[in-house]
Amino acid sequence: MFTEIRKENPFQEIIDQILENVQSGKLHKGDALPAERVMAESLGISRPMLREVLRALNILGVITTVHGGANYISENLENSMIQPLSILFRLNNSSVYQNQQLRAALEVECAILAARNCSPVDAAELQLIIAKLDVSQDESERADLDRQLHIKIGEMAKNPMIFGVMSASAQLTENIITGIRAYIMQKQQSVAHVDEQHRNLVSAIIIHDEELAENCMKEHMRTIENYIKEISGM
Repeated sequence: MFTEIRKENPFQEIIDQILENVQSGKLHKGDALPAERVMAESLGISRPMLREVLRALNILGVITTVHGGANYISENLENSMIQPLSILFRLNNSSVYQNQQLRAALEVECAILAARNCSPVDAAELQLIIAKLDVSQDESERADLDRQLHIKIGEMAKNPMIFGVMSASAQLTENIITGIRAYIMQKQQSVAHVDEQHRNLVSAIIIHDEELAENCMKEHMRTIENYIKEISGM
């Protein structure tokens, strides 16, 4: 599974070997990595060096380290790109509006794919979220349900790359989105409008109407972008 590495860039080579084992199917989600002693011997490196690599992979979400030191391939590999991408966006000084534009483009694609992939179980879960939104008057609960709805649609796209980039972008816009939710709650007409957009979007996804789902999400994203402009004075 692991072979002795060259010495030019041992850190990168160890990461590459672990990722190649995942990509080739030798390691699967939830699988335990060999004991540190065995891995270190196979790779021809010291255990302290191996621990540094494993610590980095743990931070990235590729592996999970449990009490006692055992290491497992993460059950949520799809989320492993979120943190590094979020850092990259910050380093590039992306503005909130630029990030929202990126997020909007990805959300639209997710809506199309969700309409294509929607199963009866997916439909039931979407309808449950909408039903809860329809009766909730609590700002915090509504914010959580809003997040749940968009995450569910993102997951239904069944494209980890799209979902990962969208989630990373969403991390940067979350603070202002939270402000938008509070802003909407203060304007009863806006609450009703956004709720209607959510209902229309979910209805389109459930009936597998990809074009309608695309248009509904575009309309919803335009609304969010307009609220960002209002709040930020753009």
